[in-house]
Amino acid sequence: MKGMTKLIAILAFILWVIVLWKASSIFGLRETPLRSGEEDGGIAASQEANPLQEAFLSIKKLLESPFPYSKYQPLIEKNIFVKPEPPPEVFTPDKLEIIAISAVPLPIMYNGFIEKSDGTRIGQINWSGKTYFVKRSDKVKDYRVTEINSKNIKIENKDGQIVLEYKKQAKSRELVAKLRNSMDNKEYEVKKNDEIGGYKILDIKTNAVILYGGNKEWVINNGR
Repeated sequence: MKGMTKLIAILAFILWVIVLWKASSIFGLRETPLRSGEEDGGIAASQEANPLQEAFLSIKKLLESPFPYSKYQPLIEKNIFVKPEPPPEVFTPDKLEIIAISAVPLPIMYNGFIEKSDGTRIGQINWSGKTYFVKRSDKVKDYRVTEINSKNIKIENKDGQIVLEYKKQAKSRELVAKLRNSMDNKEYEVKKNDEIGGYKILDIKTNAVILYGGNKEWVINNGR
């Protein structure tokens, strides 16, 4: 029904233009030949077409255009009084900023030691709620104790060494990053191989986070 109303309005406009065009021919909007002001051998010239007549001829040419109604339909239906909405913002890693980078905490703590009369030290390790008493060269889980002193216990496995400081939470060599998305101010805590917004965390360094996605590698530096 709405489309039919628009079509009727267009047809009415076309009829109005045709009437005006016919009226112009009745009132003599024609070219009038003129002669130059030179009486001796002046060159005949034609008066330029009346601007109103040119306008009618342009409209007539437009009305005789072979293009179908569908070509003009988008222009007719477009509301020029509505402000176009900008396209939605697309997430990319350059929208991220680093809040903090720290080592992943481990559920291990060096909680004390006993020194025997022969100088042998026995260390107390609390691991996930369980207590282990160990001396040098003992194994706890898959780690071997390499050193015990009053300040720390050193344990190691095939992946490397961990230093357990006295009465302090142990931390692994793996890093975790806390990121903020500037598009919505949401915060994320990510580790290596995690994903955020379809981008994979390739690596986390002490001062940068490296992501991959969209056939491109992105480096987010701390404090940029």
